[in-house]
Amino acid sequence: MKATHLGLRFRRSPALESSFFDPEMPADWRVAFLLNEQDALWVAGDDPDVETVLAELEESPGEVFVVVEKPAWSPAWQALADAGDHAVVRLTGDTPIWRPDTHGKPAVVGLVPASDQPADLHAWLSAFLDQAPAEAALFVDGEPPSVATVDRLRTLTELMGR
Repeated sequence: MKATHLGLRFRRSPALESSFFDPEMPADWRVAFLLNEQDALWVAGDDPDVETVLAELEESPGEVFVVVEKPAWSPAWQALADAGDHAVVRLTGDTPIWRPDTHGKPAVVGLVPASDQPADLHAWLSAFLDQAPAEAALFVDGEPPSVATVDRLRTLTELMGR
């Protein structure tokens, strides 16, 4: 059975910080809170909280699918990938990324826009899963991030038995 991980591409968005996280929540708790809700994290090349993410992943009880953009890659990420507790993908310019409007090489990472249209989400999820290997992650792209779209995708994956 395929493991489909879901998350947000722009997890550090100011819009997400003001609408999803409790304003009283310390910034260094946000990664742990997000990991309670999602099992995929995108680490951008300019993310200032890389050390916090690494620390939270060390303590995470479940597997997390982590995409790390090349500028953020470090020996610590390599060590995490080598440990095998989490799926860690180093995103380079050559790494294929699946999108609803592209076809090409199979990809372990996909991006979909935010949507409240179940038919579109089902079609995109099905197409992504049809081309993906056994373990893959689909991220909701766009600014502001849509937690609601991630929730809809989670419901679809459960209904599809994935």
